[in-house]
Amino acid sequence: MPEGELAGRTKIKMSALEIYPDKNSHNSNGITWLKQYIEDNIASAIGMPFVVSWLDEELQIPSDHGTMSFDDEGNIEFDGVTVGSVQDASMGTVNIDGVDKDALICEGYLYNQRYPLFVEFLKESLANGENIKGSIEINGKGANKSIEYLDGSVNEDGTLKIGRIPTVFDFSGLAILYMCQPSDNTSQVIEINNKLDEVKELKKGKVIVKSKSFEINELSYDDIATIISRAFNCAMTMKEPDEYCYYCIYKFYPQSQTIIMTDYDTPSEYYKTTYNITNNDVTIGDIVEVEMAWAPTNDEPSMEVNASLIRDILSKKKDKGGKMKMDEKQIAEINAKLDDLTARLTTSDSKIVELNSTVVELNSTIVEANKTLEAKTVELNSATEEVNTLKAFKEEKDLEAKSAEINAYFTNEISKNGFSEIELNSLKAEYVEKNDMEGLKSKEAELCVKRVKELNSVKTTVEVNSVDNADLFMAIHNTEKSEEDISDLF
Repeated sequence: MPEGELAGRTKIKMSALEIYPDKNSHNSNGITWLKQYIEDNIASAIGMPFVVSWLDEELQIPSDHGTMSFDDEGNIEFDGVTVGSVQDASMGTVNIDGVDKDALICEGYLYNQRYPLFVEFLKESLANGENIKGSIEINGKGANKSIEYLDGSVNEDGTLKIGRIPTVFDFSGLAILYMCQPSDNTSQVIEINNKLDEVKELKKGKVIVKSKSFEINELSYDDIATIISRAFNCAMTMKEPDEYCYYCIYKFYPQSQTIIMTDYDTPSEYYKTTYNITNNDVTIGDIVEVEMAWAPTNDEPSMEVNASLIRDILSKKKDKGGKMKMDEKQIAEINAKLDDLTARLTTSDSKIVELNSTVVELNSTIVEANKTLEAKTVELNSATEEVNTLKAFKEEKDLEAKSAEINAYFTNEISKNGFSEIELNSLKAEYVEKNDMEGLKSKEAELCVKRVKELNSVKTTVEVNSVDNADLFMAIHNTEKSEEDISDLF
């Protein structure tokens, strides 16, 4: 893969499947991946797509492989979409839940210009510690519609072998899953990387200028906002404001002594800092870049200030002694603003006293309400206990009725199908004893369909790394396909 970034593409690295040490291990779908055969077929992984079946209309959250079907020539099709491509595949070691495992590792790109919400979803999920799983898909090699297995893929009774070993095949896709449980937990997204995004994320919240102190000269008393603006510009430009003031106040929060500054001519970046004025010094806190919408957590309103006037004051040329020239009118205007600010602060103090009195009254009301709540809680707990007893009795009777119903169905209906003793015992153990009527009927239908399919020839086989078999079975295009038409999900 190229060292640099490519426009519209985000790098992604995934483990595709676990490679087992011998024939005695397999995933929960019965597939055994051996190093020899992965090595023989690994070249086919280059160029295969990363695929997604969407859960939402916004094309943001993935689900599973998508529905499988067949075209007129018997070729397998999925309704999932391509969201990227694999550029490199190799065998290596990955750490899954603290355990090192041998795996097939795929690296490639996601198309972030086509699916930006999806790429952002993956980044946020990984940042929050979520494991986004994957699922590999394989087909027969080239034009061959059948996957070749060591010693075959089915037992004498037609059921799929547990521990079947694919030997000749092509890797055809790597699905990214979210709402589907894979049968190979080793397959997951390892990392997703976009250097430009990383730089932006690191920049926000990074200290741009460390805390500095600046002396207030005899003409800087004009206005708190003017003082802070002057000090901020000194900090950012590393020199005294001369003929131009670059940064102006965007938001002013005097109560928490916080300001938001921005470039006067081209506002696009916003900087937050705190200030403290003591004696003849103003101290500017750490300056950090923030979003435009930043606001204090206490809902403090921003005080309006005349940013244009402040800039004009700070940008005037200094006299030979290095002090800024100000006329009496400007000084009077600034003093008037200071008087107004002082009056507002006095009014705020009065309101705070009134609010404190209200808080005392509310606390008393809350105490009384808590007493009433405790009494009602005792009553509710007693009633809940009685309801739970009746509920448990009803559930017990419902379970007895359900058990009687499914036993009657098994005895009177299942026996009519002519199933073998092995099949009957399996149905009884898996469904009857577990009172799963829906599962029993579904399995009954599946066994009946299986008998019909065994009479027909093989057209296409596929293995996909997902355990959601039931939906895929119903997607077979041609009713004359055999058992090997039905895909394995692993």
